[in-house]
Amino acid sequence: MTQEELRSKYLPIGGYLFFIAFGLVVFFIAAFLVVFVRTKSSTLVVMPDVVGKSYNEVHNELSRLQLKIRLESKRYPDKTDGIIIYQSIRPGREIEAGSKVSLTVNIGLDRLIMPELKGQTLASAKNALEKVLSGETYVSLQLGGVTYVEPKEGELPDTVVDQIPEAGKNTTAREKVFLLVTKAPAKKKEGESQTLDFKPGDSFVFAQRTLAQAGIPSKADIVETKFRPESGKIESAQKIGSEYRFKVFYFEPEDRVESGYESFEYKIRDSGNYKLILKDQKDESKQVELSAATPYQEGEKIQTVFYRAGDVTLVLLDQSGSKVKSKDYENEF
Repeated sequence: MTQEELRSKYLPIGGYLFFIAFGLVVFFIAAFLVVFVRTKSSTLVVMPDVVGKSYNEVHNELSRLQLKIRLESKRYPDKTDGIIIYQSIRPGREIEAGSKVSLTVNIGLDRLIMPELKGQTLASAKNALEKVLSGETYVSLQLGGVTYVEPKEGELPDTVVDQIPEAGKNTTAREKVFLLVTKAPAKKKEGESQTLDFKPGDSFVFAQRTLAQAGIPSKADIVETKFRPESGKIESAQKIGSEYRFKVFYFEPEDRVESGYESFEYKIRDSGNYKLILKDQKDESKQVELSAATPYQEGEKIQTVFYRAGDVTLVLLDQSGSKVKSKDYENEF
């Protein structure tokens, strides 16, 4: 077969193959571009308007948009503490998910690290609260209340054994401090029962702890509040027979940070005596008895408010010491 015949026979076939190959290349390029454009457009998000809002309020929304936040702070005492006063990307602008956004948050209050007061006498603790370092200046912290408890073996009277907020917490000069202080053992007449005085505004957490240590039963009804500083405080207290009954304010937090007030509620299935204990998740040997054994009827609700520092587990025990219910409370950040 001559060269001319070979060319005339196979050239059309080669042309067809080239055409098919070229078509496939064009098809895959077009498909890639379509996928690329769609993928790129699907990652576009609209920057929300966050100026004037609390950072805690918009944190979850910004996380959902996958934005990388860079926080800066400025202090304007005449503006609300914690609100956003500037955003680097204007509201309504389309940006890619993962974009970096700078936010400036106002620090309207003096921020400070809560000092360690445990182990000090009440007088020394009060003096320490009068002069707390905030940046380069000193500010004073207001004492919210003192709850007295009988000293355990080895504890000295008139000594701080616990505090709210806990030492080391980053807080503001506006936050009130509550102290649990040992008292001198009182001489009681024979047959006289121990009486304790609690008033509105006192720390319910320490009131219940004091009663638990004394073996005195107590019950609480939670009263929801929209005013955060009221959380954990007693609204009312009364003694009925040998039992103390409280109404306690509770503010439901938007986010659970390293420490703060928490609530617990459980409907009793069987009548009997029940008590609450709080365990440290990192060291279960560290536990606090929140309430003494208290009688409840079937269908009655156990309610309480407590202060959490770190990750803890609340455990409800029956009269035999068996676990009825447990619940973990952990830092969300």
